[in-house]
Amino acid sequence: MDSAVHVLLVDDDPDVGGLVLRALDREFPRLQFQQFSDQAAFDVALTAGGFDLVITDYHIGWTTGLEILRSIKTHYPHCPVIMFTGTGSEEIAVDAMKANIDDYIVKSATHIARLGTAARSSVARARQRQALADAELRYRDLFNGVPIGLYQTTPDGQIIDANPTLLQTLGYSDLELLCKLNVRDLCVHPEGFELLQHALASHGGKTRGFVAQLRRYDGSSVWTESCTRIVYDAHGQVLYHEGALQDISERRSTEARMYYLAHHDDLTGLPNRVMFKYRLEQAIAESARRGTLLALLLLDMDRFKAINDTLGHAVGDELLKMLGGRLSGCVREIDTVARLAGDEFALILPDLTHAEDAARVAQKILAAFAPPFNVDGHELFMSASIGIATCPADGRNLDMLLRNVDIAMYHAKEHGRNTFHFYATKMNTKAFERLSMENALRHALERNELFLHYQPQLDLRTGKIIAVEALLRWQHPELGVISPLQFIPIAEETGMITPIGEWVLRTACAQNKAWQVAGLPHLRVAVNLSPRQLRQSSFIQVIEQTLQETGLAPCYLELELTESMLMHDTENAIATLTALDAMGIDISVDDFGTGYSSLAYLKRLPINALKIDKSFVSDIPGDLNDAAIASTIVVMAHNLGIRVIAEGVETPEQKDFLVSRVCDAMQGYLFSYPVAPDKIPPLLVSAATL
Repeated sequence: MDSAVHVLLVDDDPDVGGLVLRALDREFPRLQFQQFSDQAAFDVALTAGGFDLVITDYHIGWTTGLEILRSIKTHYPHCPVIMFTGTGSEEIAVDAMKANIDDYIVKSATHIARLGTAARSSVARARQRQALADAELRYRDLFNGVPIGLYQTTPDGQIIDANPTLLQTLGYSDLELLCKLNVRDLCVHPEGFELLQHALASHGGKTRGFVAQLRRYDGSSVWTESCTRIVYDAHGQVLYHEGALQDISERRSTEARMYYLAHHDDLTGLPNRVMFKYRLEQAIAESARRGTLLALLLLDMDRFKAINDTLGHAVGDELLKMLGGRLSGCVREIDTVARLAGDEFALILPDLTHAEDAARVAQKILAAFAPPFNVDGHELFMSASIGIATCPADGRNLDMLLRNVDIAMYHAKEHGRNTFHFYATKMNTKAFERLSMENALRHALERNELFLHYQPQLDLRTGKIIAVEALLRWQHPELGVISPLQFIPIAEETGMITPIGEWVLRTACAQNKAWQVAGLPHLRVAVNLSPRQLRQSSFIQVIEQTLQETGLAPCYLELELTESMLMHDTENAIATLTALDAMGIDISVDDFGTGYSSLAYLKRLPINALKIDKSFVSDIPGDLNDAAIASTIVVMAHNLGIRVIAEGVETPEQKDFLVSRVCDAMQGYLFSYPVAPDKIPPLLVSAATL
């Protein structure tokens, strides 16, 4: 050992000092040696420190070797102590070992030779321990002082250790509390820990720049970026995971803000041209994938430049903000409203049912712009020219759609402004026709333009009329009588079917009661229901109120539903129809066989009658397939205790076939077209002669 070694000998025998010195000289070329025989001198040396080894006798005049041992270990835990004594007591040796003695050597000629070797080994071990302790201290100082969160975890994510920076980042004041958690507990997103494990496995046990959102002690969250590695032992077994983590919430916030500014208009907050093009490309791709309709609207404000020129850009900017707000109020959550430049705005309308839906939005926008804008004391009236292009009809890519919608917008400007124009002329015509019909339909009830015709149902055994079906008609003031096939879908889409349906129900029940009061045979009146009516939470109350107001007994009302209505929300349908059945109202399924193939609902729902769709009746008995279907429906329904009514019966041959198959009733032109209410009484008389 070439470095200097400072040894203290505590022994009151001068001769022992010489023996020890000779033994140590052979081991330590640069030996510093001191012998103490009184307490005062030893205390001074103990306070000064700087020694590498203490050798002590057990029996000392002013103390014992054990007390020397304890004193040294108290002040200098890493300093080795060797007891070199003539007392070979096992009890003393045991006590010394308990006090953490480094070696115990009996004073004799035999053992003195071992003293040098023992001293050298003890000093070497002590220096190693001290070096490790120093290294641990430096590591701990660095671990605790570095301004980055440091951590250690078990392979399955249990937290072992963390530095103060990490505690501060996660809002913990107690390391012990944090160490009770698993990394899984900290991840805001459940899959976060699994993603980290996958990243470690994929990158050779190391990850860099792993971003995760972690849950803080107070429940808030913090965005973090970490580097983690797996630590192995000498045999390649995993010891633990360790890593560094830093709070990047501010950076994320800055990045998000920069992204927002790069993709949004700083004046209105709407998506800008960059974001608009991205979303349009996405919408085009989704439209192609799903086979749905997409519409693109381009708006240019009429005479906006005059406002900027006369009132200044401050007023113009405030007006643009208001315009953006009103536009946003005209669309769905899935739609996009963007400001492209200046006074030009664009709308992306995905997942439409009809092209006319885009026209309806355009009309809504024009109506939203009609009220004046109050800006800085100025009352401003604005209008817009709107172009409409649809995908795929007017283009299957971004460039084509943008070009065509621009053309459509300029057509709108040329046609007087404050209007909209489709790129395809035929769509303009169709859209305006549909919107015109929609607007007229909204006033049809209040103008008494709606009326009912009734088509009888005949009992095929007796030939008597047993029921009539109420069929809605519309007498348009300019177009004449409009087919329900034209206006019922519009009423369904706009929600107008609900008040119209209630009117039909009330009118049909009142008419049936009037026939009864006039002394006519009591019949059921069948009323068709819409899906919207059936889904109404107040539907049962509407039925009860209608029957109460009209005075019609429930047994004379029959409600007709389609298969698709029953299958759309079966559980709700069961509850509703069960309540109607309990009231004594008949339930029939219209157009049976044209909807869902599943027949399971027949045994679950309180259904009284099935109506064979006329598509299965028109070609019987000649078409063997239709004949087989009709026959099967009759047999199946009768086995379930359900009546069967055949629709669209127009020939005696069809009637005879149905009679032969024991069908219960028929409805069709063979006996009567749908007729006005005053035509029903004569039909009751003629029915028996058919």
